[in-house]
Amino acid sequence: MRRVALVVVASAATAHASPWTVTAEGGGEVDTNVQRVETGPGLTTAPVSSGVLRIGGKVAHTGSLLGGGYAFGLSNLTRLVTDNSVNVENVAMFAGDARWLHSVGDRPASAGLGVTAIDAVGVSDPVGARTFRTVGGDALLQLRDGEDHRLTLGGGARLFQYKPDPQYNYTAPAANARLDSLLWHSEDRTRSLELATSLGFEARAYDGTAFADGCAPGSKPDPMCFVATDITRRDRYARAGVDLTYAGHNVLAIGYQLTLIDSNSFGQSLARHRVIASGTTSAGHVYATLLAILQIDQYLDGLILERDLQHTEFTNIEDENRSSLQLRVARKLSAEWSLEARAAVWRNIGVNAMELSFQRELVSFGLVYSN
Repeated sequence: MRRVALVVVASAATAHASPWTVTAEGGGEVDTNVQRVETGPGLTTAPVSSGVLRIGGKVAHTGSLLGGGYAFGLSNLTRLVTDNSVNVENVAMFAGDARWLHSVGDRPASAGLGVTAIDAVGVSDPVGARTFRTVGGDALLQLRDGEDHRLTLGGGARLFQYKPDPQYNYTAPAANARLDSLLWHSEDRTRSLELATSLGFEARAYDGTAFADGCAPGSKPDPMCFVATDITRRDRYARAGVDLTYAGHNVLAIGYQLTLIDSNSFGQSLARHRVIASGTTSAGHVYATLLAILQIDQYLDGLILERDLQHTEFTNIEDENRSSLQLRVARKLSAEWSLEARAAVWRNIGVNAMELSFQRELVSFGLVYSN
């Protein structure tokens, strides 16, 4: 999820013509919980409010190679806080992805490869907050039914390193499927209704070992009575999602995502439900988007406060594993430049709210270049 705090990057003015696209963004924001900490029984954490500077950019390119088509992108997003007491939050994330597909004879099918890599590094601290490195590769098969239906299958592997604590490093074979379907469109194709469904699975083998439950039968789970084992921690990580999008003068979308983590380490299993709804409208050169996310986490072994970190998906420094309500407004200044502002709040809702409290508010303003 791209943030709206964006800044002028002068070098972006040297944009390339199609098939190149260049975007640059940056600006400032006020974040009332820059470390994204929870408060509650047994926790001594306290939120820190700080100003934040964000700068970023992306270059993407498409073309032909060896009889097939390819696309690749390179991006950076850097976050710098003004409060030196939490400069561990100064983090830069570098990402790259590439995909190549080649038609299979005269069939409505293509085969190829896809790779992704992300490296989040500390700027002021050797490690930084929530920094990680991940690399993934997949063999791809894409099947088409005309222009309205496309099924993409992928199989490969993932390598993940969590820099603050190596016990969360893992390797995993992975399989994914995504079906994109155009359900309806008007005769002039100015309005449409699209459905996207996805499935994914990873068999994660961690560098760390699993824990067993050493608490007395019937007692509340407590990390003080965890029993260490010499068994490698292994998780079955599965996810499924469905998204319905209407596009016309306004754009409306609603989706549901389910994540299931079945772990042999006590306290690590999780079921996560996310409902996402958004609407975008425009008036003249002004565009507004309202986004609402409802997230409910079910801790299948019971909620264990000091071990909540395990239930966070380490995706990127922009990952928001909380329920939230966000308003984004953009004003076009020219074909390439626009002003953007955002206001957002995050809270724990449902099971989490019984034990832990999470409060975060953010207001941001910036400038975006795109060509």
